Amino acid sequence: MAAPISCAARAALRDTAAYLDAVAGALPGDPYTPPVPDASWLSLSSLAPKKLRIGFTVTPPNGTAIDADVKAAVLATVAALERLGHDVEEHDMPLDADAMWATYTNMTCVQTAATFDYHETVIGRPVTPDDVEPVTWAIIERGRATSGTRHISDVEQLRQVGRDIVGDLSPYDLFITPTLTQLPRPFGYYDMSETDIDRYNAKWTDAVFAFLFNISGQPAISLPLGWSKDGVPIGVQLVGRYGDEATVLAASAQLEREMPWRDRRPPVSG
Repeated sequence: MAAPISCAARAALRDTAAYLDAVAGALPGDPYTPPVPDASWLSLSSLAPKKLRIGFTVTPPNGTAIDADVKAAVLATVAALERLGHDVEEHDMPLDADAMWATYTNMTCVQTAATFDYHETVIGRPVTPDDVEPVTWAIIERGRATSGTRHISDVEQLRQVGRDIVGDLSPYDLFITPTLTQLPRPFGYYDMSETDIDRYNAKWTDAVFAFLFNISGQPAISLPLGWSKDGVPIGVQLVGRYGDEATVLAASAQLEREMPWRDRRPPVSG
């Protein structure tokens, strides 16, 4: 049996695994029921993972730039995993991420509009522009203006893309990406007073590696494994196979011991 990782070194991941044990599961009839392991995720996260085949990328699939510090954080993580005995190789994702983002946005606008339609039944009156931020109102309006046939087409496109993502990454036990392609943006960069939803969403290209796995349904976790020159934490994302949260948690705990962050403190802003 693999040797356990010390409790002191894996405190943060221990909490994550315990939380997953507490909330995960499905009810009869639920449309999506990923497999649950025989043992608890908490116990599985305490074991060092077997030798893994790991892919990684530092190339955004929408052709945008990546910050040098972010790239360095990913490469340092990959080097650590290689030192730990895992097989690693670079693999860039062959996706039209901009087209996927547009489709994903259209789908979520409909879902947001439906959510606020439900809120109206709770509060007993229609939701108005005075109740929400301008960008939220723009999302609601687009959702309400989208036809049912357009929405079901968007959903089906994303299901197919999800299969493509899972298939593309199927050779790997774990896939490593940046969490964001850029360092955290300054306060106000994401302006909630924006009324043009397309202009607002264009700023979210920093998260191109995050929304992909909302589509594919694969388990993913962001770890603060990097540190910018200005003392800002940098997230590195670990993505597992569908239903294999156990490997994601075990590899994360191994990295928590190898690249500990518990004593790091960002500077306090004025």
